[in-house]
Amino acid sequence: MRYLVVPLVALILIPFTASAKTTVDVYHAEVVLTNQKHARSIAWGQGLEQVLVKASGDANIANNAVVKKALRDGSDYLAKFKYGTLNGEQSLDMQYNPKQINLLLSQANASVWPKERENVLVWLVQDDDVERQIGWEQSGLESVAALQTSADQSGLPITLPLGDMDDLTKISAPDLWGSFPEPLEAASTRYPVDSVLVLKVGQHAEGSEVNWQLYDVAPDSITASAKPPVTGVETGDVAQAIDQAIDRVSAYYAKKNKPSATQVADDAVWANFSGIQSAKSFFMLEKALMALESVATVQVHSAQGDSVTFQVQLLSNKADFEKQVAELKGVEQTTAPVEPSVVAQQTAADQGSLNELKDNQSTADIKAEETQGQERQEANTLNQPHADEQLWFQL
Repeated sequence: MRYLVVPLVALILIPFTASAKTTVDVYHAEVVLTNQKHARSIAWGQGLEQVLVKASGDANIANNAVVKKALRDGSDYLAKFKYGTLNGEQSLDMQYNPKQINLLLSQANASVWPKERENVLVWLVQDDDVERQIGWEQSGLESVAALQTSADQSGLPITLPLGDMDDLTKISAPDLWGSFPEPLEAASTRYPVDSVLVLKVGQHAEGSEVNWQLYDVAPDSITASAKPPVTGVETGDVAQAIDQAIDRVSAYYAKKNKPSATQVADDAVWANFSGIQSAKSFFMLEKALMALESVATVQVHSAQGDSVTFQVQLLSNKADFEKQVAELKGVEQTTAPVEPSVVAQQTAADQGSLNELKDNQSTADIKAEETQGQERQEANTLNQPHADEQLWFQL
């Protein structure tokens, strides 16, 4: 499977200068069934490992102690599966539960690579000591096939150049081998991608070597950018060296897009919904919230009239939850019905009334009132959400 930003027909209809991140199907895996005993259980574990690699950007995630335990029974993380055919052999086509996968990575102290990812234009040039040739999308080169397989397994969205007349007149194999930025920019600008990767594959009698350069800028900024390319050298046979290079690039983007300290998973949020007209709409809303990838659990905190407040335990951060809820059909995010300043004024008025009451009470009564007030305040603190923890939505 290849990740292309848009089909060729669509490329004719839109400008090549536009680019946007690509959403990757992180939680899907397909594995050929072996003739071994418990072949299905083996496939579940293999599929889980593939998904964890794509979800984390870590090719060595299976070495994690927590993950090792989980791989013993991959079915615990399955959402659904079906039998299929892969490369002419019977396979198991599996979809894993996003929440459980993200929770497992959290328990393993591993990072989560967001599924919206940079799409990388890959220029591959191959030198076999006889000739140098560029790996176009349909070139049929062994190294191109290895690249596509590796990118798919890593969850790295890539685009391969078409190799049409436009490409042929703007760039050549010597241009790529010589790392000349001007023709690279001229040939890359037409593609709607986020960055450009050059793989120089040297095939020799003693083995293969892949020199790679990642220009982590928009294609039209390659020559103007002061940001140097990220580089590396990998060795082994062709497939191994390319696989290692793609693993490095994937790890780079996973680390780059890792949530910051202010974006780590929040414990809980209070989601207030108004405009609920029936029991059916309430249950549909509750079910929709539970289906969100950012949500661990949903509990009803209170309900009054057409409004309900849910206490939502999160797997990610509040911003992710806000975005996902706002994308639900028929849901619109609103502001709190009472401004904080109004709440502060009311609190001050209540305190003034309490002080006035205290002036007319005995010392014993005052102490009793203060004790009861403290107990009420503690109870409210436990049962009422802080303003920063609340979100408001309208159906």
